[in-house]
Amino acid sequence: MKGLIVLDRDGVLNAHTVDPEQGTIDSPLHPRQVRILDGVPEALALLHRKGFGLAIATNQPAAAKGKTTLENLHAVHRAVVAAVEVGGARILSSHLCLHRSEDRCDCRKPKPGLLQQAFAENPAFDTARSWMLGDGVTDVQAGQAFGVKTAFLGARRCDACRIFDQVQAQPDYWGGLSDFAGWVE
Repeated sequence: MKGLIVLDRDGVLNAHTVDPEQGTIDSPLHPRQVRILDGVPEALALLHRKGFGLAIATNQPAAAKGKTTLENLHAVHRAVVAAVEVGGARILSSHLCLHRSEDRCDCRKPKPGLLQQAFAENPAFDTARSWMLGDGVTDVQAGQAFGVKTAFLGARRCDACRIFDQVQAQPDYWGGLSDFAGWVE
């Protein structure tokens, strides 16, 4: 039995956007802002062919912060899922935390609530062979809190290494999504 690969969304599957008014980097707030990162559909298709299940776990507080509507958030997510599945992968389930960090919910990463939801909805997968993949420290922390292996998708940089040391969390894999898809068995 293969594992379930739980993926963060923004920065892993799709590109972040720039809010022109604030000059900040943010998640897409409208479906027309969705841009899938190069190689993502192919990497997910390879993972699917290898027998892994795929799920998404993502913090999405923009509606709670008044930046967009809940309807837009769900439309963005549907657009991301549809675009990453074009290569032949299938997203089995999606788990979105719609809360702000100050809401102190149990689902917002770094807490493991979204992973608990993902495995409750997909119980046939072996947790010992499962992974949490993301581009943030909180993704690694959530995966470790739940007890699955973790991959940090991004360049190995000294500042990131220091942050992982500070929070006492180290990813099991560090690199890009395409490389991970080719490497994992």
